[in-house]
Amino acid sequence: MRLFLRLSLVACFLCFIFGVNAALANEEQGEPRTVKTVTTVTVERLKTDLTLPLNGLFVPREEVAVGTSLSDERIATVDAEVGDHVAKGQVLVRLNTAKLEHNLRENEGRVARARAAVAQQQASFRQAEANFARAQRLIGSRTISKQDFDERQSVLDVARQGVTVAEAEFIQAEAQLAEAKSERAKAVVEAPVAGIVSERKARAGALAGTEPLLMLIRNGEIELAADIPESELPLLKTGQVARVTLPGGQLVSGHIRLVSPKIDPQTRLGTAYIAFENTSSLFAGVFGRAEVLFGQSDSIFVNNSAVLYSEGAKDTSVFVVTDGKAVKRNVTLGVRRNGQVEVLTGLQKGDQLIEKAGPLLHDGEAVVSLPISAAMAVHKITSP
Repeated sequence: MRLFLRLSLVACFLCFIFGVNAALANEEQGEPRTVKTVTTVTVERLKTDLTLPLNGLFVPREEVAVGTSLSDERIATVDAEVGDHVAKGQVLVRLNTAKLEHNLRENEGRVARARAAVAQQQASFRQAEANFARAQRLIGSRTISKQDFDERQSVLDVARQGVTVAEAEFIQAEAQLAEAKSERAKAVVEAPVAGIVSERKARAGALAGTEPLLMLIRNGEIELAADIPESELPLLKTGQVARVTLPGGQLVSGHIRLVSPKIDPQTRLGTAYIAFENTSSLFAGVFGRAEVLFGQSDSIFVNNSAVLYSEGAKDTSVFVVTDGKAVKRNVTLGVRRNGQVEVLTGLQKGDQLIEKAGPLLHDGEAVVSLPISAAMAVHKITSP
């Protein structure tokens, strides 16, 4: 048994020696090395959507401040909470009305007195008018003196002025009553628009003050306030189509409603407001993303694996197959997306691009081109 093992080892050693000698002999005779096989793809120009990815926060499209001019009145009740959906005209806050009711009663009494004064002055005017008419008939027959006639005319003029003054005071009293009723109505604070209560500052028992009592998000509309680098602001315009990613991952269509004309001097960022159809409950302040379509181009895109980088990504190149050889070409790159990069210069439609370039591939090296469709077929055949 030991003899058999020794003979086997000797035989293996001899085979190794003969194999090495044969390889050296073939190399000395100048036999060609193995030609590399590379996978290629035909370069095409395609219509490409130019999109700009944006990040930002979801914010209310418009917040409406709800307050009252009765700053010195105390709050009786607050009938709305944060998050409530309210309709236009719905009662939100009620104020204490004791002082307002007293003022209303006073003005109602003032109107009643002014109305009575008008009636009294009108009666006096009618009596003075009748006396003056009788004096006009008697003055012709010299039954009354000129002095009596003048006195009656003077009484008539005074009565006429009295009616005018009484009517003016009545109008003023009515205006004051209307104002008192208006102040009384303001004690019930209603929602000026439909929306969602986003903030509540009102507290029962506190003075109404001059600050808003509540804040409403008009119609519950939320939009995305996206941050835009100043270099990319010229690409964006009102009305451009956008795709917004909601917090749950849902994609919804939208458009740019407004591009702010101001840039933050500290961050050098502008803001674009993207409106969309709100199909779910959103919270203001949540992070969001969007893609804005700002144009189309006839572009060439290649896989990242086809690009070689050197000298800090400044010198970029690809390999194409020309006349059975790998030819290196310097290229200028553009935007990146989904594992691909745009080639601005260096490639032409119809070029046979090597899909996977690497450091072992040399400029001018002989290669066998295998189109990517054929490569996929070979893979299917050889796969178990």
